[in-house]
Amino acid sequence: MQPATEEQLAGWDELIVANPDGGNVLQSKAFGETKGKHGWTPRYFMADKLAVLVLERQVPLLGRFWYVPKGPGVSTATELKKFIKALPANGPFAVRVDPEIATGAIKPAELKRLGMVKAPRDIQYNTNTAIIDLRPGEDDILASFKQKTRYNIRLAAKRGVTVEAVECTAENIDIMYELTRAMTERAGVYLRDKQYFVDFYRAHAARGAGQLFFAKYEGQVLAGAFVTHIGRKALYKDGGSLRLHSEVQAPYALQWGVMQWLKQHGVTEYDLHGTPPADKIEDPKHPLAGLARFKTGFNKEITEYIGTYDIVLNQSKYSWFRRLGERVVVAYEYRFRHRLWY
Repeated sequence: MQPATEEQLAGWDELIVANPDGGNVLQSKAFGETKGKHGWTPRYFMADKLAVLVLERQVPLLGRFWYVPKGPGVSTATELKKFIKALPANGPFAVRVDPEIATGAIKPAELKRLGMVKAPRDIQYNTNTAIIDLRPGEDDILASFKQKTRYNIRLAAKRGVTVEAVECTAENIDIMYELTRAMTERAGVYLRDKQYFVDFYRAHAARGAGQLFFAKYEGQVLAGAFVTHIGRKALYKDGGSLRLHSEVQAPYALQWGVMQWLKQHGVTEYDLHGTPPADKIEDPKHPLAGLARFKTGFNKEITEYIGTYDIVLNQSKYSWFRRLGERVVVAYEYRFRHRLWY
């Protein structure tokens, strides 16, 4: 692995899109810039022709730890093995990865032979997810949704709900943050601090890798979404809505409007960002049960990836990290800096 040259950095996102997985926005320059403001050091490498964004942290007493978010951008075991062989011998004690390789494409025994260990938990929400194919015509896409979803989209249009792509102004980010806060409070999940959202939205919007959307009814914003996109792929990164005027089905109008916009901008694959695994999709007790009902209305087929793994380069240091170190640094970051470590 070699550090990217200035010329390669200037065209970084194009290199990411050229990776075997077709690129992922969490490997983009905008994401690296965002994480660089929130505790990580972004480092950009080339492993032969593979472009890799590495997020680096120093773990006290143990040394460097690397995280490759939604990467490396490989799609086969052979490509993954080649990446592992390219890692520096005197580098980090471990490299955490979560490539978008489908479950079943690589057997667990094969991952073990490559020196990979399943991480304690998956870092990204969309290890299991619903993905919308935007290649067909709009009528065919709409026809692929569940009947109730189609009904709600048409009802929202009939009631006068409109969807707009808006700029990431301070006012609009404030609105989006409050929508997200309302949703996370209902779901009982942690919400990052507002500055993270400001930095994330502005970095991605400035590089043409993110767009903010609002669904409005009678002039009031009822639902919002921030969608990232790179190459042919897009991700429903953040979303939120009010319960006010729930009868007009603004969230359904919002998603359909987003899909239409993405299709017009050349995107062919839209990731709805997380569902329960396929064998839990009908479980009413699953924490994501409500979101699952909504998202599977657009596509009932669940895509499952292998999730987060660690490539162990120093067994002794890694053992201490798993036994105690990770819990300490994560707890310290949350308690004293009021932010997530990852």
